[in-house]
Amino acid sequence: MLKKEHLLYRISSPNIKPKLVDPASPFLLDLASGLLDLYAEAGSTAMTRQEVEEMSAHFIRGSVDIKVASGLNKLLLDRCEFTAPEQTDYPAMRKEAFLKSAAMLKNPAFSMEKIAATAPGTDLYGDLPSGEKLTVFKPFSATELLHRYNLAQAQGLLFYAKSLVITLKEPDTAKLRKFFKAVKFFRLLAKFTVIKKGIIQVDISGPYSLFEATGKYALNSANLLPAIVNLSDWKLSAELKFKDRLLNLNLSSKNGFVSHYRDLSGYIPPEILLYHRSFNAKQDQWQIIGEAPFIDAGEQEIIFPDLSFVSTADGRIFHVELFHRWHASQLARRIKLLARHPELPLILGIERSLVKDDEAFDALFADAPQLKERCWLFRDFPGVTSTVNTLNKVSRLLH
Repeated sequence: MLKKEHLLYRISSPNIKPKLVDPASPFLLDLASGLLDLYAEAGSTAMTRQEVEEMSAHFIRGSVDIKVASGLNKLLLDRCEFTAPEQTDYPAMRKEAFLKSAAMLKNPAFSMEKIAATAPGTDLYGDLPSGEKLTVFKPFSATELLHRYNLAQAQGLLFYAKSLVITLKEPDTAKLRKFFKAVKFFRLLAKFTVIKKGIIQVDISGPYSLFEATGKYALNSANLLPAIVNLSDWKLSAELKFKDRLLNLNLSSKNGFVSHYRDLSGYIPPEILLYHRSFNAKQDQWQIIGEAPFIDAGEQEIIFPDLSFVSTADGRIFHVELFHRWHASQLARRIKLLARHPELPLILGIERSLVKDDEAFDALFADAPQLKERCWLFRDFPGVTSTVNTLNKVSRLLH
């Protein structure tokens, strides 16, 4: 992700546009190739973080376009993994060196040469960030780096979004599923509406529209863009709070962005993978369905559940939708939906950060107390026992 100082844009109030580069430009390809060669050399020689930063800073200062070079360098630095040697006890080594030096300073025959002669051969500060070694660098081509740079410019602006409206015209259902899975993965506050046949509108609340804006949610909002870019025909309209101004950002499939989320659909977050394994190992009444379907919520709204389960006893299917700390308004809307349509095989899991205590939980169902049986509280991620208990309860209620 690029920081604010790396962003290039044009403001023609009330609109803002990212300044995109030409990925086919010979000059920019040479610039990108030079940086890639620098990082390849740094990786092959296990340079320290400080050495990498000093070498890249020298390269940037010598570039014709320092701003672009600095942004490209930031993206490459993000692809590096630095680690300290695990076998060295640096704190103990520093303590020993300092004690020896202190003892020598008290000696009348003290000299700096003698202290230097007794110094350990290993860098005393190898465990500090500046001394960490570059152990992994994930290379890619110069063209890929320039495409990544363009996408990062737009992502950097989306970090300041108050709201996003995405219009999708996607005939490929598999691609839609992957996109909706990405929205769920990033835990964004989203509403899906069928505008007309073949066209879906996605309204997403941005971090600056929330009561408690956080960097994590802002980062997740920006990280959704590569998933949008994978779609065939899309438009995005965002309202930004940028430099104390309200500005409009408009992007579309015509911008020519290239996504780096090629394998997102095959990625399963660790907590979900562990949950699947634990769920299957601890009980045999229910099975998790791999691909959760869309649920028609009426009034042109569709729901994409987080998890779906099938009963091993009678084959009935129930869906689970999870609500996290940013989803308070969406949760209230879903409770109203279930009050109108109690026949929907939908169960709601609510993260405890959304409700302070039992009274707050009860208040959610003031107008529909019977729905409490279809909801349960969890921390971080639902437990197997609570999920199964709620599934069994709702299965009996809707029998």
